[in-house]
Amino acid sequence: MVRGKLVHVMGTQSNAGKTTIAMALCRIFSNMGYKVTPFKAMNMSLNSISTADGYEISRSQWLQSKAARISPDWRVNPVLLKPEGAGTSQVIFKGKSMGSRTIRDYGEFMKEHARNVVKSTLMELLDEYDIVIAEGSGSAAEVNLFDRDLSNTWLTDSCGGIGILVGNIENGGVFASLVGTKELSQFPGVFKYFIINNMFGRSDMLRSGIELVEQRTGMSCLGIIPHTDIKLPGEDSVDYRKDFSGNVGIIAYPHFENYSDLDPLRAMGIGKYIKKTDDMKHLRCIILPGSKNVYKDLAFLKENGLDREIINFASRGGKILGICGGYQMLSRKIYDPDGVQMVEKCIDGLGLLNVDFSYIKNKTVKQVEYKGKLDKRSVHGTGYEIHYGDVIENNERGIFDDGYPVSSLNTAGNVLGTNVHGLMESEGIFQWITGKKPASPYNEQLESGINELSNHILSSIRLPDIL
Repeated sequence: MVRGKLVHVMGTQSNAGKTTIAMALCRIFSNMGYKVTPFKAMNMSLNSISTADGYEISRSQWLQSKAARISPDWRVNPVLLKPEGAGTSQVIFKGKSMGSRTIRDYGEFMKEHARNVVKSTLMELLDEYDIVIAEGSGSAAEVNLFDRDLSNTWLTDSCGGIGILVGNIENGGVFASLVGTKELSQFPGVFKYFIINNMFGRSDMLRSGIELVEQRTGMSCLGIIPHTDIKLPGEDSVDYRKDFSGNVGIIAYPHFENYSDLDPLRAMGIGKYIKKTDDMKHLRCIILPGSKNVYKDLAFLKENGLDREIINFASRGGKILGICGGYQMLSRKIYDPDGVQMVEKCIDGLGLLNVDFSYIKNKTVKQVEYKGKLDKRSVHGTGYEIHYGDVIENNERGIFDDGYPVSSLNTAGNVLGTNVHGLMESEGIFQWITGKKPASPYNEQLESGINELSNHILSSIRLPDIL
């Protein structure tokens, strides 16, 4: 058996552009007829998705898999950390939750167990695919974390491959960061190429600096990628900080997660973050998104008076959509008899839906297909559920056929809750929220963005060097 090739994209720092470049390489090689898969040994993100077989992976590896034209399983992202604050993260290992762990706990876990799984999983993928496009994590020179590194030069050295180092010139000091990252990395010899990303202006101005980096490091410059405004889903909260415009308000509580629910709005530049009562003016609709900690985020609403504003908004006929944790906040009661998520056994929701929730020990992770009607509009599509909180009493009507998946629409028809993520990709739901038709089906927009960005990167790098 001929083993596949490993191409490993690493960064000088977070936000260097390695996620996007890895995605583009997946599509570029797929277009050339290669069988390609992405791989990220460990990701830290609150933006996750369910695979078709019910495993949880990072949304960015899902997008890279889409670019590679494969249906992903947990192997594309063996370890996912979902930060919870106060030094803890929920650890998703091999696609399943291991619950909350402290930094020390999961650090030890990485050293003692995760490394073997990561290496064996990558070798398995290399046996199945022509090319594996791996993505590093953070900076490739996290010298204080070498003993638990899963995603950077340890991986390339252990499994054999070529390393590509990406620096974002917009962050400043790109030449120093390229030289310093290679020199400080654990296995500097794996780096064969570097890319300068996000270039504004004339790239020929960089020539002398590039020559110096090549002489100093032995790496060759694979290309300079010009800045582009092509929109694609972001990886984590940093990518979703910018307000857009329009009359759709998104409640930005501290533990907001699954930002990708907003992607159809972002694609059309619609959305305004709500953090205080003054932000609540001139809105058509309010979205309560997912939450990593419903208990604390409800407290945030009450401390800032947003709870009263949301209730008043609903009483005036304003439309409200609650997704997952946001759905729970719209309910009457939330119970947690086993202390899965909360300190208290029961808390009050906003009471806008005649629904009760209870947390269970086993996490629900699954893809769902939905079909139904909302305000005489057809709503249909594929979404996913990732939650601990289950509806235990629902006295509202649903919008989906046969009551599945679970949803709740109040009597007045202006407050809707559901556990389904990805719902705004449905044209019917999008119109209910915004009053506008999307420019095109969201999946078509996504495909167009992947192709456009991949072609942009292809035209900026020397692909024959990698081949």
